[in-house]
Amino acid sequence: MDYSAKTKRTLGNALVGDRIAVHTNGKKYEGFLMPKHSEDPDTVTLKLDSGYTIGLKPDKIALIEKARNVRPQPAPKRVHDSSKPTITILHTGGTIASKVDYKTGAAYPAISPEELSDAVPELREIANYNAKVVFQMYSGDMEPEHWKILAEKVYEEAKSGVDGIIILHGTDTMAYSAAAIAFMVQKLPIPVLFVGSQRSSDRGSADGPMNIICASLFIVKSDFSGVAVCMHGTSSDDYCLVNPAVNVKKMHTSRRDTFRPIDVKPYAKVWQNGSIEMIRNDYSAKDKKRGPVLRNKIGKKVAIIKIRPGISHKELEFYKDYGGVIIEGTGLGNAPVTVLDEYTAHHGKLLEAMGKMSKRGVKMFMVSQCPYGKVNMNVYAYGRAVQDAGIVPLAMTSEAAYVKLIWALGNFPKNAEKIMLENFCGEIVENIKADTFLI
Repeated sequence: MDYSAKTKRTLGNALVGDRIAVHTNGKKYEGFLMPKHSEDPDTVTLKLDSGYTIGLKPDKIALIEKARNVRPQPAPKRVHDSSKPTITILHTGGTIASKVDYKTGAAYPAISPEELSDAVPELREIANYNAKVVFQMYSGDMEPEHWKILAEKVYEEAKSGVDGIIILHGTDTMAYSAAAIAFMVQKLPIPVLFVGSQRSSDRGSADGPMNIICASLFIVKSDFSGVAVCMHGTSSDDYCLVNPAVNVKKMHTSRRDTFRPIDVKPYAKVWQNGSIEMIRNDYSAKDKKRGPVLRNKIGKKVAIIKIRPGISHKELEFYKDYGGVIIEGTGLGNAPVTVLDEYTAHHGKLLEAMGKMSKRGVKMFMVSQCPYGKVNMNVYAYGRAVQDAGIVPLAMTSEAAYVKLIWALGNFPKNAEKIMLENFCGEIVENIKADTFLI
């Protein structure tokens, strides 16, 4: 447990998973003893009956009950129902596919079909499920190499005859991974939906169950094929939105309706009762006879640099040996390249660096750091100057631009710039309508 010798003496015979009472500062707390979490070895970690975890410095500890069964037992096998469609669930990590052990507070992957249907009983009525672990990791730890592996798994499952695929994924980098699969596995015959959870499964506000229910219903009841993200559409349990993988962004750190479509409308709204409202019809319909195409090579030396007051040309020049750079410009896609006085004298060096790197062969593209709206570098003089230096405007999100450049350099290294300007799966938004703002 790595608790201090003093704390171990206070714990006595109590072990991780045991129910104990901790007395401290005249108060009593009951719960399950967990492994040491705090950096302070004298702080005892206790999981309360409410599901929350606290750290306490104990005056006295009393053992209430010894743990009988710490690790969850396998759920009984379920019979395949040939009358129902089959969905493959690919687990990559995140809280949505974890089963919390209330004895220790530890999270184990709840990835078998039986565990999933026990955790979310509504799934039994929708489909049969195959479940496979691809990764067990935080999405913030993912690298482009992981997208390659995930793309191969999606490709294999799409060819196997299943009716749809759900990818359980952490929310932090879901927009990147979803875009990567959309580029890497094209002409999909079935739906591939990314599903995550903003709230852990031991909280009353957990959103994972509803998200996976709505994703399953959409796979079974719609004629959609392709890659999308299915998450809460409001902060309440009203409905889920099915958003295009290449036009979605995580807009809030903790809200359950964090994923919003950028400059486009979602494909659909899905309710837990099975109702589906299709909002768009510009997608390929399901067709199991259609063979998917896998292109999952990567050109990893790609960077994103954010324009801001005070930026130095040296920051851009750091990437002079990279294959490509996505520049997040201000507003319509601008950068500080105009020399006006002694304080702006260094702006000329930024423009010079852009020109040199472009001539050197570094592919550089401009997106806006504004979530919504299209880049237009012809409005202001400094936007035109940046274009003249070799920076190419892109009408897409920074996530999609970054992923697409990695994909383009990996699969089409000699034609990467041309590929970046072609619209493969709706990533380039040409006509932005006013009613797509803050959907």
